[in-house]
Amino acid sequence: MRKGQAAIEYVTTYGWAILVLLIVLAALFASGILSPSYLVSEECTFGNNLGCDFAIFNEAGSTHLNLNIHNGFPYKIRIKELKMQTQDGFQQFGSFGSEVDLESGATATFKGILEGEPVKEGVIKRFSGNLTYVSCAPELGPDCSTVEHTLTGRVIGKVIPQ
Repeated sequence: MRKGQAAIEYVTTYGWAILVLLIVLAALFASGILSPSYLVSEECTFGNNLGCDFAIFNEAGSTHLNLNIHNGFPYKIRIKELKMQTQDGFQQFGSFGSEVDLESGATATFKGILEGEPVKEGVIKRFSGNLTYVSCAPELGPDCSTVEHTLTGRVIGKVIPQ
């Protein structure tokens, strides 16, 4: 009789512990903390001297990207072209506009619309792109350089509702 009672107490004790563990795990999954989209951090990079932040959102049946580029160079630059596309390369953003002169320490906003199907809200999406600029450093004279520099960048973020 004692061996049976010890076995039942053993199973009961561990049964309660396992039940509590399952309840805690269910609560974590339900809250979204353990979802893959929660674990992916948002990112915007175009190198050390060009800081950026962004917003990806759906509006009027299409996905929009607003990209703020901050000039961290100690001189003015002229952004000649900005191209962004999905990481798989199947969709790209339409025109971000014309050339922009960006003083040292200044920020410019570029707005683009994703061609094709919009991305569902709440989805983490990865974009890659190229930013082409020329230097307008004072030692070059009154005009900007003609030598183009291209930086490869990446934007990873969640599509938010507008």
